[in-house]
Amino acid sequence: MKSDSQNAAGFTLPATKIREFYDIGYIVIEDIFSDDEISEIIDALDRLETAALSLDQGMIMHEGSQFVIDRYSEGSSVKTNIKRVVWCGAAEPKLLEMGRDPRLTGLAGQIMECNQVNHIINQVHFKLPGDNVFFPFHQDSRHRGYGTDSWKDANGKGSYVQMVMAIDEVTLDNGPMLFIPYSCKNGHLDLPYNEKDETTSQYFNAEDAVPIVMNPGNIALFGPYTIHGSKPNQSDKPRRVFINGFAYPGANFMDYPGQGSGELIDVL
Repeated sequence: MKSDSQNAAGFTLPATKIREFYDIGYIVIEDIFSDDEISEIIDALDRLETAALSLDQGMIMHEGSQFVIDRYSEGSSVKTNIKRVVWCGAAEPKLLEMGRDPRLTGLAGQIMECNQVNHIINQVHFKLPGDNVFFPFHQDSRHRGYGTDSWKDANGKGSYVQMVMAIDEVTLDNGPMLFIPYSCKNGHLDLPYNEKDETTSQYFNAEDAVPIVMNPGNIALFGPYTIHGSKPNQSDKPRRVFINGFAYPGANFMDYPGQGSGELIDVL
């Protein structure tokens, strides 16, 4: 990594932002990707949505990606929820290329102070109008396997950066991400992932949650201990996001689904 914390794309993350990442638990960077690049991502997501609608319910491997699909009855019709597409870049290589763009890997390298990053998450969440998809408050450290043989905090600071890029405008009505500020200070809490009661906990007050509204191309970055979640999309427009997660080298020992997941990427 360059000594002036500047990545290959020429973007220097200010030291104040890095402090916010580790202190408050999340930061937002604006205008990372252009309108044309977002259009390319939207085209890829449209193709993934079409593919998902043709697949069975469950966790389905298709073209190297894992489609997580739920179907339910609503009156006389059957609704399809696309929960997520895991390692979406296998089915849509443009998404893998975008996920490993130096603007993203460079940010991860600056935050974790490393010359390589382990690319373990490359997925999309759709949150379409009326699909009732929501994510209860949780820590990503649970999904990474903290406290098990699957994970080691190799840099002593969490060893992980999650990046959520807005593909559509994220508003207060379409299920924005909700962050609990400063919750990262408590480390890994082993919070239960309770899909029936996403607000009650001895560890945090859901009323403290801050909604993050974003324009397309903006990115929210946060660490593994930051408590976050989101409500269902109550609008008539989609709220799609593109998610990439990078681990510090030597931290992850888990095999993630998807063809080509978990590769080490040089930070230029």
